[in-house]
Amino acid sequence: MKIINNSINFKSFTVIGFISILIFIFKWFFSYYFFKDDLSIKIIFDSPSDGFFYYVYLEALSSLNFNNSFDVNIDNLKNIPIPFYAILIPSILHSLFGNYSILVSELICIYLFLFIFFLIFKKLNFGFFYSILASLLLIVIPSIINLFDLNLITYFNNINNIFNLRFPRPLITNIFFYLFIFYLIRLNFNYFFNKQNFIILGILFALSFSSFYYFFFIQLISFIIIIFYKFDLKTLLNKKNLKLYLISIFTFIFLSLPFIFFLLSSEPDYKERLYIIDLNIEKKIILIKYLISKLISLKFLLIFISISILNYMANKKKYFNYEKINIFYILLISSILAPFFFILISNQTGLVYHFTNLITLLLFIYIYIFIINFFVKKFKKKSFKKEFLFYFFIVILVSLYNLNIYKSFLLKNSDEEYVNYRKGIYNSTTFIKNIKSDKINLLTFDPRLMVWGIMNGVKNIRPISGQLVPKKHFMIEDDLIYSFKYLNLSSNSFIKFLENKKSDWRLFNANTQLFFWGRYSASLLKTFNNSENFSKTELEIINKTSPLNVQSIAIPKEELNRLINKFNNYSFKENLSLDIIALDKREAIFKSISIDSHFYCQELSTDIIKIFINKKFNKLCKKKF
Repeated sequence: MKIINNSINFKSFTVIGFISILIFIFKWFFSYYFFKDDLSIKIIFDSPSDGFFYYVYLEALSSLNFNNSFDVNIDNLKNIPIPFYAILIPSILHSLFGNYSILVSELICIYLFLFIFFLIFKKLNFGFFYSILASLLLIVIPSIINLFDLNLITYFNNINNIFNLRFPRPLITNIFFYLFIFYLIRLNFNYFFNKQNFIILGILFALSFSSFYYFFFIQLISFIIIIFYKFDLKTLLNKKNLKLYLISIFTFIFLSLPFIFFLLSSEPDYKERLYIIDLNIEKKIILIKYLISKLISLKFLLIFISISILNYMANKKKYFNYEKINIFYILLISSILAPFFFILISNQTGLVYHFTNLITLLLFIYIYIFIINFFVKKFKKKSFKKEFLFYFFIVILVSLYNLNIYKSFLLKNSDEEYVNYRKGIYNSTTFIKNIKSDKINLLTFDPRLMVWGIMNGVKNIRPISGQLVPKKHFMIEDDLIYSFKYLNLSSNSFIKFLENKKSDWRLFNANTQLFFWGRYSASLLKTFNNSENFSKTELEIINKTSPLNVQSIAIPKEELNRLINKFNNYSFKENLSLDIIALDKREAIFKSISIDSHFYCQELSTDIIKIFINKKFNKLCKKKF
């Protein structure tokens, strides 16, 4: 059975390829136009959101080193849990092309997104022109929302998760999910029970399970609903068909083994920092009650009931493509059921809000498909008689997408603080590259410089983010305290660095998050060791923080006291000759550092990044790069 039929011709591939290049290339054109740094800096600074953090997985898989401590004194750590299939192809590309692999991955994924939805719309009988435009519009809508600042509206903000260039989610993970949707759309249920179908389904399940398990549960539930909708119980329990289920399960388990290996061999402390929470009955009840309260809210009920009525009427009147649109409705139902199913069967959970975000995503996709389907049915007979109109609409949509990219770079370039910060990091990296040594010792509290060091062969980084290495908690603490002692910072500075802060709707300290992440998650669902030893104001905020928002962070008083005592009792021995120190001057505590100017020069510092270079590199220190 062919996945792609003969109607997909050379023109389809080339037009989609041309559009993909236009969407891809201007981001990097604007990056080189506005900023004169190199590619190793660009892939970090111009990666959407916090996507650059996940390059550590890319480096780990491409080098087959899954427990690097980036500390010459620490080895034999457990592994980091890699989302295997989300990283596999990019890591191969990284081995071949180095930093250019990020660009290649972006181009490939843009092409795949457009091509998969083109195939989906072709299966909806939209024709070539409408299928191309509908696919392109889907990728452009988030840009339109950003251009007009509609992303300030909660539901609209989540629409950005349809597809964007954040690595690896949704850049890669969503591609696997959309492949599953396409496969459901193209299935011929008259010939469903055959070995090929069930092997492919096993592969698709494994891809999502090993990349972004939230999609896996939606896929599993939707598949179960569809087969019970299409077939009677006798057919489903037929002996021959049971063998096919076993084939699919075996395929799934076999392909999931790498991911399962990483889960079982990973450092428990690292998983805690990734917000992995143990689920007891009490926490399950808290989550389920909260999810139900959101689903029975007036806003959601109005939207969902309206969609359900539309879907019912489409089925009753056998509206154009109603059977295929049913699949999108089933996916929506599955996204609502998935968090409950997961919470009931799992003894641990990660970021549950991903489930609720996916409900919003599939709500939008259903509405989009329904509206586009209505539009095409109405205007299909009035096809593009003049091909230039088709290309005119392509130019308009691509221009809107790139206008949003231009706007984001213009804002960056007009922000003097950002420009100075970026230049300071670039100066630091330029110096490191000129040393041409993998023995360099780097001290920095900047996450981007940490990731750059990992990606560019720096072997010793101190301190280092708890998300980037599978060190135990006490090792992260030791690194942090050592760095403070090296910089001659006091315990008061240490307290200030980790103190709990109110940020909008939650308690949040970026420093605590950088080094400890989910360990100190503080919400209605969890606090550190279930402590309630916070100030009255902090406790009020925690008790009002949604159990889905586990990224609210606060350290209880007894734990902060333990860290302070550890700091005060720490026996400092200068066992590392630091070659470069890069500090962000915006962090108030770094204004009181004391570093001997006999050993360090500061020629490469900017208004934001203070750079200290060991004078053993005196010639390079004074060199202007």
